[in-house]
Amino acid sequence: MRHVLAATATALLALTGVGGGAQPERSADVQRILLESPLWGQDFAALLAQVPVFRDAGETSVYVFADRAAGASAAPAQAPAQQRLQRARAGAAKPAQLQPPFVAMQKQAAAAQAAPLRLELGKLIDGDGFHLVAIRPGTVELLAPGLTVAAVRTRLGAPERVLQQTIHAEGESKPVVLTLHIYAGNAVAFAESNMAEPGIVERVVLNLPLVVPAVIR
Repeated sequence: MRHVLAATATALLALTGVGGGAQPERSADVQRILLESPLWGQDFAALLAQVPVFRDAGETSVYVFADRAAGASAAPAQAPAQQRLQRARAGAAKPAQLQPPFVAMQKQAAAAQAAPLRLELGKLIDGDGFHLVAIRPGTVELLAPGLTVAAVRTRLGAPERVLQQTIHAEGESKPVVLTLHIYAGNAVAFAESNMAEPGIVERVVLNLPLVVPAVIR
């Protein structure tokens, strides 16, 4: 069973898909958040260049963890997930051009000469199947170390809303409950988890229909 949301969360959040693209004022809000460097790790720019790859592979949301990023949808078996991985790798071979506000960030990432993020299949703590994952052998830092909800509020102010999302795992495993602190009209949500220390941002959820137009030309 996939992402089961409270009715209000489904209506207000729509993290599994928002149509119509981002309006210019909304894109500016999204860019402001993604450029708030104290919130992000040193490898975040490498991930931003790959957000259209996730979208083109059929994802509508991406989970950004401290050490990897993953498409929010999961396949129950490896074979169908492998097809999605092949589409994503084909898309990753075509370089994406970032919007002007992110060009300097991209140049800094290139100057660091770090290996690019690699697309693989993996399982998450959510325990709900195989996800498309962007990762690099060795150290990856996508979120600021020890990022807290308090730090997010200091940089961005109070969230527009706070909602809960329950992810039911396979079998009898305990479900993952995310507390989502939502910004920029549902584009970005900083999430606490019942599987992590309270107050810590366990993952960030990027809503691709809103984030991709703000990031990619």
